[in-house]
Amino acid sequence: MKSFFKGASTIVVLLSLSLSFSCKEEKTELTFKLIERNSYFMDSYNGISVYRDNTTRKPMTGHFLVGNKLKKWEEFKLNEGILNGDYIVFHDNGEKFSCSSYLNGKLNGDDKTFYLSGALKNVKTYKNGNRYGKSISYFESGQIQNESRIENEKAVESISYDIIGNILSQMFIKDGKTITQNIKNGKMFSEHISSNYDNFEAIKFYNEDGSLKVYLRMLDQGDNHYLVELDGNGEEIKRIDIKANPQEFIKYKEFFVDL
Repeated sequence: MKSFFKGASTIVVLLSLSLSFSCKEEKTELTFKLIERNSYFMDSYNGISVYRDNTTRKPMTGHFLVGNKLKKWEEFKLNEGILNGDYIVFHDNGEKFSCSSYLNGKLNGDDKTFYLSGALKNVKTYKNGNRYGKSISYFESGQIQNESRIENEKAVESISYDIIGNILSQMFIKDGKTITQNIKNGKMFSEHISSNYDNFEAIKFYNEDGSLKVYLRMLDQGDNHYLVELDGNGEEIKRIDIKANPQEFIKYKEFFVDL
């Protein structure tokens, strides 16, 4: 009789551990195996992690919970040692730290991380191991902190906000150039411009009324380094040899301090 109650107690503990494992907030089936943190190891085959049992050295198959009767650290599903389904890591307080979806060992679907409180921190989307679509990060209050659009593993658009929803910066691609605009008090403060095809890189600073204050470019030609001032059309106004004329260069110091 004692063994029956001991077994029943273990089932109750495991039941409590099994709640809210899924990334989709659904209850999972009680078919997982409870294992210790040091009971397995991972190696790699063609860039894919393979989970193996420490004792048998064989690839693992099944639904596993890494933890004990009081605490959980990870949960994952394996097929011949390869991740398939949700892979979950937990905070020390039992809340999810991260939840990622895998297909045949590669990220496929949403990849989420969470604050200690359980609030969503960020979410990225993958397909066959590659990022695509939207990537969003959040303040703990739920307000969006940053959102990006991903193409070919790179952000092609992004916007950052403060805690009350004001835009702090935004990035986009136009005419083969990556443009990052910094906003202060609702007005354009500076605009960084970087070519995606050559070494052109420059920055514009703006006045309070939105007019151009100064347009500067750093230019390297061999061992010579220049600060070039441009007009609104990108035509050169002044060129300063930084090594030969450092005092002239220092006159522009205020702009670099504000970056």
